[in-house]
Parts: sequence; structure tokens; C-alpha cells
Amino acid sequence: MFGSAALDLAWTAEGRIDGCIIMSNKPWDTAAGVLVAREGGAVVTDSDGSTHNARSRHTVAANPIISRKLLQLISASQQ
Repeated sequence: MFGSAALDLAWTAEGRIDGCIIMSNKPWDTAAGVLVAREGGAVVTDSDGSTHNARSRHTVAANPIISRKLLQLISASQQ
């Protein structure tokens, strides 16, 4: 993390970083950043690949090119 969940998600939207993984997820920490990231073209999901929502356990945001691979790496690390 570079400071806050919102900052990481905004930097993902901007393309400053390729993606971010937020494992301690609270909706009040991520809601605005998720919106910014999606509007910026990032794919935002839960760590299981499902669409991110207020009940998601984790937040995974990445550019569309690496999103699937990042989710595969997370899945492999949890086994």
C-alpha cells in the first residue's frame, strides 16, 4: 500500500501502478476508490474473481491486461 486504499485505487485508475490488492476490506475505505478505478478502466473484483461489491472480502484492481493473471496468482497463493 502506498498510503490508503483510495490512493492505491486512484493510482491504478491513472495507470501509475498496474494493480493493487487490498486484503483487509472495509466498504468505507474502498467505495470511492473502486468507482474511480472502474471509471479509469480498471477491472475491480473480489479475490475470487467475482464482481466487487460492499460485501466483498478483498479488493483486487488491475488494468484489464493483467487482471486475470493477478487473480490466478492470488488463487495459487491461497492453496
